[in-house]
Amino acid sequence: MAFVLFASNVFADCITTRLGKTVCSNGQSAVAVNPNTGTVATAKKSPGGVTTAQTNTGAKAAYNPHTGNAAVQQTNQNGVKTTQTTAGGQAKTKNGMGVAQAPNGTKCAKGANYQGCKP
Repeated sequence: MAFVLFASNVFADCITTRLGKTVCSNGQSAVAVNPNTGTVATAKKSPGGVTTAQTNTGAKAAYNPHTGNAAVQQTNQNGVKTTQTTAGGQAKTKNGMGVAQAPNGTKCAKGANYQGCKP
């Protein structure tokens, strides 16, 4: 709750929803606190219109209104980042290496001694 009090001084407008969630925003950035879960989410809109969000649990999301695509990224306890897109693509990466699969099924990999794609 201390974060909400701090955030309310930074952002122009704060409201509390019917469910008790506090949301503060200045039109370009926003923060929301869910009192039931303790999850804090921040969102920011870039000059190009892409909105990115991140929670205090480590999940990240981005939405591009120009293409209609969105992506969600989560990091597991081993440091592996899994990214899933609404277009059907998926990637798993760690330390600059990983495997990605495009919506059309093409798989690409980058490792210590290999880099390339296969249909």
